[in-house]
Amino acid sequence: MVITHPHHPLRGRSFPFYSRLTTGGVRLVRCVREDETLLTLPLAWTSYRLADDFERASAGRSPWRVDDLLELRAVVDALLQRGASYDHK
Repeated sequence: MVITHPHHPLRGRSFPFYSRLTTGGVRLVRCVREDETLLTLPLAWTSYRLADDFERASAGRSPWRVDDLLELRAVVDALLQRGASYDHK
């Protein structure tokens, strides 16, 4: 199993698979570190993750999903309504 999350400090490292589990609706995977301790990560952060429809359709051409951008826009709009300032120089 390889850690694929772009911001994880162990990205690109490979670890032996140990087990899968689900807790709180989140699918997790456990692997064994060099010191024989277990490392638990969201399944989506690993090479065990299956590509979703967006990833298959975009074929890597876009790093952002439309739904995620719309959600971000809603958060920014809410902040601006609460009086946060935005300097777009």
